[in-house]
Amino acid sequence: MTAPVVLIIGCGIAGPVLGIFYKRKGYHPIVFEKVQTLGDAGASLMLMPNGMKVLNLVGLADEVAKESLPLTGFWDGVSSGETLGHSELPSAFTAKYGQPAAGIKRTSISLMLKKRLLDMGVELREGCKLESIKENEDSVTAIFDGGRIVTGAFLIGCDGIKAASRRAILEARGIRTGMPTFTGLAQVAGISRTPESLDAFRRGSLCNWYGDGIHIIAYPVSTTLTSWAVTLPETLEQEETWRLSSPAEIEAQRETLAAQLTGFEPIVLDLIRTATRIIKFGLFDREELSPEQWHSKRIVLVGDAAHPTSPHLGQGANQALEDCHHLIRYMPFLGPSNADYAERLKRINSDLPRFFQAYAEKRQPRTSALVKEARALGERRVVVTPALCKERNAVIAAAWSNPDAIRTKYERLLKEPF
Repeated sequence: MTAPVVLIIGCGIAGPVLGIFYKRKGYHPIVFEKVQTLGDAGASLMLMPNGMKVLNLVGLADEVAKESLPLTGFWDGVSSGETLGHSELPSAFTAKYGQPAAGIKRTSISLMLKKRLLDMGVELREGCKLESIKENEDSVTAIFDGGRIVTGAFLIGCDGIKAASRRAILEARGIRTGMPTFTGLAQVAGISRTPESLDAFRRGSLCNWYGDGIHIIAYPVSTTLTSWAVTLPETLEQEETWRLSSPAEIEAQRETLAAQLTGFEPIVLDLIRTATRIIKFGLFDREELSPEQWHSKRIVLVGDAAHPTSPHLGQGANQALEDCHHLIRYMPFLGPSNADYAERLKRINSDLPRFFQAYAEKRQPRTSALVKEARALGERRVVVTPALCKERNAVIAAAWSNPDAIRTKYERLLKEPF
């Protein structure tokens, strides 16, 4: 008997991890990616212990930690560099959770996952942009650009905030979906050589600088490189293309940012002026879905396709990885040598909606709460006028004065998914 074909749309973080998981469980996964060739793109990701635990299941956590410089601290301060609060809590993450927190270049993790996927013998089809989906009684058909058609037993949408898979599920329920809503905030992100003037504590820390109408985050992605992102109000929508800027664009963006960051300490300006790559994108939002809307009979959503998460909490990729772990737990193992193999195959056809609903009910409450928390954090971070900045800074400093509350916050985030 032939193993069920699983159509996985998107080869970002979740797609390849699911491809590996399903291959191990006896399915025939095919991963589709709209980009012609996966490679150099984007800035970085902060992988927290909850996400690293899942990457460890596919054999990549040690590789990530080896390339990166795992976090040893958190630091918050005002634009001038004055400290609002700090903690060495991340230095204990490995002992407590089994994995560190580690920043990594998006290109690096993408190529690591691609190699691991291909080494496992999972088919990857690049240059395939999903346009529509047709669900049948016992199969699902994906229609890609150029009229290419592929049919499988079921489809997993890992295709991001503008997911065609999400649109297909909702429109089948009579719900029209428009474009994501622009939040009024944009980010300019880059990677720079770590300034030599950065003190030892902050060199290994995730750092936040809070200014008037501007928030900056930075963290190491190797022993010599730092990734940073500037969040600021934006009147024009900046499409989330993750396209790298050209040399001329980088120079213009350096000058524009340097002018906007007047008053920030020299270390911040050093990061901006030495950036070798810069991208700019808007921050968008979607309406929340109920668990029933995460899936149809033969389609299920994962990651930003189900629960788009703004970057302010650093949990977008990590929650997508948690999704992967829980979704595969509900799927039967299909070992051809099993005496009940035929019966398990029948269950795939008859019980898919039940498997998908169990996964959605498990994940939706947690992701819903974290999406709201990330959105609120972004609104608190970027405030305008000295009075509001003073109020924000006081709230941040007060939060750091309660170490137990800080530990409880991260325990809630990082003890998952197992």
